[in-house]
Amino acid sequence: MMKVKETINSLIAGIDGFSGISYKIHVDFFRNTFTVFEWKNKDNALPFTPLERKRIGSIEDFKNEIYLMKIWEWERSYRKEEGIILDGKYWSIKLNTKGKVYESEGIECFPHDWEQFCQAVEKLTGLPFR
Repeated sequence: MMKVKETINSLIAGIDGFSGISYKIHVDFFRNTFTVFEWKNKDNALPFTPLERKRIGSIEDFKNEIYLMKIWEWERSYRKEEGIILDGKYWSIKLNTKGKVYESEGIECFPHDWEQFCQAVEKLTGLPFR
């Protein structure tokens, strides 16, 4: 079991829905900031999206959850062995530490902590991440 003793600098994660909504988040732990994007295809978009006030969470709490999930231990790739996937979710994560970059991605196959990760992102951003 690999332990990360390095400081986490940043995290970039994305979910791309082939026929739906896509999300991307970039968290900069040094600047204590994050940016989140949401893209909708024409079938999921309304002519005008009403602006809402969002309650955002703490970057420090999010960072603590990342350490608990041990994302650096996730496999590099999660894929089903059978057939071709024409519709589904593609996701990716890039975790930058002081000394190393950890990357993981998958299509319709997820690490065991994936649901916990999505909930942590949603708590931080106030937006869905699924």
